[in-house]
Amino acid sequence: MKWCSTYFVLWITLILQTFQNSIATASNSIDDILQLQDETGVITVTAENYPLLNKGVPGYYNILYITMKGTNSNGMSCQLCHDFEKSYHAVANAIRSQAPQSLSLFFTLDVNEVPQLVEDLKLQNVPHLVVYPPAEDAKQAEFEWKTSPFFQYPLAPNSANDALRFGDFLAKILNISITVPQDFNIQEFVYYFIACMAIFIFIKKVIFPKITNKWKFFSMILSFGILLPGITGYKFVEMNGIPLIARDGENRIMYFSGGSGWQFGIEIFSVSSMYIVMSTLSILLICLPKISRISEKMKGLLASLLACALFYFFSYFISCYLIKNPEYPIVF
Repeated sequence: MKWCSTYFVLWITLILQTFQNSIATASNSIDDILQLQDETGVITVTAENYPLLNKGVPGYYNILYITMKGTNSNGMSCQLCHDFEKSYHAVANAIRSQAPQSLSLFFTLDVNEVPQLVEDLKLQNVPHLVVYPPAEDAKQAEFEWKTSPFFQYPLAPNSANDALRFGDFLAKILNISITVPQDFNIQEFVYYFIACMAIFIFIKKVIFPKITNKWKFFSMILSFGILLPGITGYKFVEMNGIPLIARDGENRIMYFSGGSGWQFGIEIFSVSSMYIVMSTLSILLICLPKISRISEKMKGLLASLLACALFYFFSYFISCYLIKNPEYPIVF
């Protein structure tokens, strides 16, 4: 009996020691892999470390970017690979700094440096961005890049530089929230600056001199600005968590949603602007005959122009409404 108790204690001790050794080995393996990260959190896969990394890290999201930085045997380079490189590192750095709890590892692999991967994954072209989710406990021993299932991010020339789109793709998979920094677009800033300055100068030089009671005018503008979000349904958008600006599969802004039971935030202001323009044109048509300083010939010309503008905007309004209700019978 005494020998049995001693044997049992030794058996338990051996099991605990084996368990501790396995944990230490796994910890050391993770530490060795983490030491390969660069300043943005990306691990470069080479021919030397590929035997270590091709099994992946089972408890982590393995995000693998397969690229070609140089030229192939025909002397051709991959422009899409270079375009997406910056977005990949920007999102990797954002996730590393803002969501370290996500348990994600970023890898980049050049097929010219590691041709073995081309054979393992049966690749026909580059680039590719794949995300291996963590393996189940029962299948962790079988986890490797060659055979494990993955999510694939669609890479296209028109979206390669869109770090926000790639960040949104990963955020949904990792179930996190991140903010991806964007480069300052000088060209876009110049366009908006010139447009705003033109409007400002027009209002200051043309509109303001004709306003006799500026305090009353600004009070009306402020009141209208406060009322507009409330009477146009923007509160419905806020309460239901509907995005202000939505984009389609080609990254274009969707100004109108399909169906009359749903509306984007930008749709509220687009429709409100059309209502304001059409109501202003209608009021001008009504008030035009009462203006004594304009000749009858000029009144007729202005009335024709205002009527044509009103018809055009109403026709445009109907064409927009057909997006939401294609069965609408009245078409101009």
